[in-house]
Amino acid sequence: MLRFYSPDNTDKRMIYAKTALEKSGYICVEKEENASFILLGVNPDEKLLSLKKPIFAGNVKEAKGIFDYTKNEAFALKNAYLTAEAALSLAIKSSPLSLINSSVLICGFGRIGKALLRYLEPFTRDITICLRNENAAAAAKSEGARVIGFNELKNKGLYHFVFNTVPHPVFNEEELKALKKGALLIDLASFPGGVDEHYAKKLDINYISARGLPGKYSPQSAGEIVAQTVINIINKEGL
Repeated sequence: MLRFYSPDNTDKRMIYAKTALEKSGYICVEKEENASFILLGVNPDEKLLSLKKPIFAGNVKEAKGIFDYTKNEAFALKNAYLTAEAALSLAIKSSPLSLINSSVLICGFGRIGKALLRYLEPFTRDITICLRNENAAAAAKSEGARVIGFNELKNKGLYHFVFNTVPHPVFNEEELKALKKGALLIDLASFPGGVDEHYAKKLDINYISARGLPGKYSPQSAGEIVAQTVINIINKEGL
């Protein structure tokens, strides 16, 4: 059975990923030279990427011998649901309002946006999706959501909760000024995000930059997903 080395203790997910790999028969070793591959967390220290063994890490540039498990479709889908679940928990904790019967806006309708819609439906039917793609718009409408374009974000806001999943500028000065007073804005998008933080602070908006939620809210489940993805890649690549 393959042996692995996991030196990244800064990412809680790796503790659980290591345990999951061991339960699957993989052996964790204490020295790199005794390992068949290296297991790293998301956004690892660049120095660790120079280790001379096959490397599995998250959010890294793939190259020969370096595999980014976050680019795996199954991983991304499962992680999206963990992100959406955590986002709802964060929203409930961070607003004086209940999600029940509140007006909610989701910007973007990728994996996380779709997961959010499914989790939100038991709380409220007042859900609007902001997107561009016509096929995605049809899918959102079929789920009972309203659909708007990004230009409509400049209209006076009606939403108590706003979740952004788009990783490029969406909420700039005009869009932020249009938000409903007291609205909670949660940015789930990967770096650089979709919110102008400077104006969000200037306008005293209830804004949260919320990246990496699975590792913070459900590290065990997230780590087990990492382990299963690594196993699948190993089997596919024949390592």
